[in-house]
Amino acid sequence: MSERPPAGAAGRPRAGASVALDYTAAAGHAPGVGRYVRELVRALVREPGPALARLRLVEVGRAPRPMAGAPLGLEGPEVVQPVEHRRLRLPRRLLALGARLGVGPHRNLDGGCDLFHHAAPGPLAGWLPSGARVRTAAVAELPVPGSGAAEAFGEEARAAAGLLVFSEAAAIALSRDHGVDGSRIHRVPVGTDHWERDVPEGLPRREPRDVLVLGSIRRSREPLAALRAFEALGEGAGSARLLFVGRPGDAAGDLRAALRASPVAGRVRWIEAPEEARMPGAVAGSSVLLHLAHREATPVTPLEAARHGLGVIASPLPAFQEALGEHARYVDAGDPAAVASALRDALEESADDAARARMRRVAAPYTWQACARAHLDAWETILGRP
Repeated sequence: MSERPPAGAAGRPRAGASVALDYTAAAGHAPGVGRYVRELVRALVREPGPALARLRLVEVGRAPRPMAGAPLGLEGPEVVQPVEHRRLRLPRRLLALGARLGVGPHRNLDGGCDLFHHAAPGPLAGWLPSGARVRTAAVAELPVPGSGAAEAFGEEARAAAGLLVFSEAAAIALSRDHGVDGSRIHRVPVGTDHWERDVPEGLPRREPRDVLVLGSIRRSREPLAALRAFEALGEGAGSARLLFVGRPGDAAGDLRAALRASPVAGRVRWIEAPEEARMPGAVAGSSVLLHLAHREATPVTPLEAARHGLGVIASPLPAFQEALGEHARYVDAGDPAAVASALRDALEESADDAARARMRRVAAPYTWQACARAHLDAWETILGRP
């Protein structure tokens, strides 16, 4: 794996280099990959110095664009890097088919560039076999080893000139499970300061205290285990509430059924259609994050909560342990009593200002500007490779 060099050691992609980036998710998805793309670009265009000759944002497809009206950070006096934004209103499926056949407008959509960066490993040989010298991709999630998805993912990953990952665990898994050469893997820090711009000044922690479960309601996020643990907390919960903030996924029906029968249903709230403008207050005003997850390769969710001083209870995933170390409580989702015990302790500690300040310090280095600089260093290394 290629480590990010010390600040100033690697320079930046040379003055004549241009980067194109798949910007489609920026307007199409509020959380996850959409936020990654928006915040990375927001930081890149504000990076001082001759970072890039040109940054071209390529957006394709006809899907809804719920974030299109939101401030994307591409304008203003602090924007110092040249940036162009192109949009082609054609279905991505059509472009992918054209790419396989070697025809279609995808060839020159990026206008030619030295490097094209994908927001995630899709079909890396897909809709952009253009003049780009090399292609890279960010990896935030990994498929189950041995699955059909893993085979396709491995082919795509090995075809990339470079993969940018957000944890050492992801780098190890890419090499071990998918045969990616370690020299092509570059670790970068994930950014977590995106909501700080919009948190109301002096926002107090809500009372009653909220235990936050953040993210889409999927089986891989164990929402039923979170509910069972809150039920097991019993009187130890005091007046605390359980707050789910996430769109319905493959566990939505199971959670609805469980809530109908739950003795604590009156103290559970589920925001099924989160509004991005309200997310800063929803997170910063909570007391504890409960994040049970499988196979996540980025610590972004626990660090987002820590950034605002929340105590963190999480599955013992390597990516989480790398970033938070001893500052999180790690639990087995299959043991409701153990999760309830951790919740009880975290709720008690949530009134401790020193504990909240400690969590903020843990997350402080994980900024989008640091993420952007690490991307630039990785691209410099990749473009300098013969």
